[in-house]
Amino acid sequence: MKILYSISQKPGFTGSGFYVQSMIKQASLNNHETFLLCGVQQKDKRISIPGLLEHNRSFIEFGSKELPFQIPGMSDVMPYQSTCFKDMGEKELFLYEKEARAKITKAVQSFRPDVIHSNHLWLMSSYIKELFPDIPLVITCHGTDLRQAKNCPHIKPKVTEGLKKADRIIALTSSQKNQIHDIYNIPKSKIEVIGSGFDENLFSYQKKTQAPPVNILYAGKLSFSKGVLWLLSSIALLNKNKLPFNLNLAGTGSGKEYEEILNFGEKLSNVTFCGMLSHKELSEMMKKSHIFILPSFYEGLPLVILEALACGCRVITTDLPGTKELAGNIDSELIKFINLPELETIDRPYEKDMETLVLKLSKILNQEIEKSLLNPETDPDKIDNLIKNYTWKGIFSKIETIFKELIS
Repeated sequence: MKILYSISQKPGFTGSGFYVQSMIKQASLNNHETFLLCGVQQKDKRISIPGLLEHNRSFIEFGSKELPFQIPGMSDVMPYQSTCFKDMGEKELFLYEKEARAKITKAVQSFRPDVIHSNHLWLMSSYIKELFPDIPLVITCHGTDLRQAKNCPHIKPKVTEGLKKADRIIALTSSQKNQIHDIYNIPKSKIEVIGSGFDENLFSYQKKTQAPPVNILYAGKLSFSKGVLWLLSSIALLNKNKLPFNLNLAGTGSGKEYEEILNFGEKLSNVTFCGMLSHKELSEMMKKSHIFILPSFYEGLPLVILEALACGCRVITTDLPGTKELAGNIDSELIKFINLPELETIDRPYEKDMETLVLKLSKILNQEIEKSLLNPETDPDKIDNLIKNYTWKGIFSKIETIFKELIS
């Protein structure tokens, strides 16, 4: 089978990018031929993906003569310099569409795929179906694309008809399936909940070192919507208790939010910025961490939680639909949920609630640090039944079944 994968952002820098890389690797292991069409900055084409032949890739180049602006991101704050879709005017959208359609056409005509697996319910996926209606199109929703639909009313009408014609939509959670139906009026019979996966060969249990100090890890974009400033404010408050712990922040960001996070964190002696880590580097850090924290105000399906659990970490996270669906049945000794108040926007709390949130998070952190000081180990047997359903091998097998059904 010949499978063309598409993503309009850089692969490998976000959850959706790692998803694409993992799908390509699994497709190759199952003897399928793959092609990748992705977005890049003009001078940044260093892409190495297991299973992807060098000549089977094509780039939509931003910062070029054809597209003289930075690559648009599905999140308003990306881990690299980017353009916000909500800020794109008609001229930028015209240039974007013209170049994307040209590169899609060239890729499809040269590779001649049996099926196309696109990522994000947004512009690129819509263009693909409009240009090649007879080639089966499967689109994976990653959550951030639904946020764009709400934040960009001037763009949503440009994608709606194309997305409705997709042959199958993959949702990460049941709540996301309902959102897709509500936002685009796509029949639920076209939407399958499959979820996403993690690499069990990298992320696996390792006996924890004795505390103190207790090692706490955050991994993700360094942005407000991910709750990083909230986390740092809680750490500053918790430091008054003089508990022996360190916080490592794995990831990067951009813009004023990122600068504010760096300035705040650098004032805290027990906070370390680790930068962007490879999957292997992240797995090694998780194995050395006692607690993993993901204090996001918005998430799709945060697989990083499964990766942390697989490495034996206790987990603290917010009670968003995706996290509850993913990990709601896990023993409370392994995962603690933070109840969020009603949010002002889809990924931002009311300012009046921030003080209470800081107090709440610092209290939970205090409790989990004390638990780790008494016993740094967790019981891996308690989570085996959950994580075995989320391996990349298992996820690809389910999607491969869809491909075969659509092709036949």
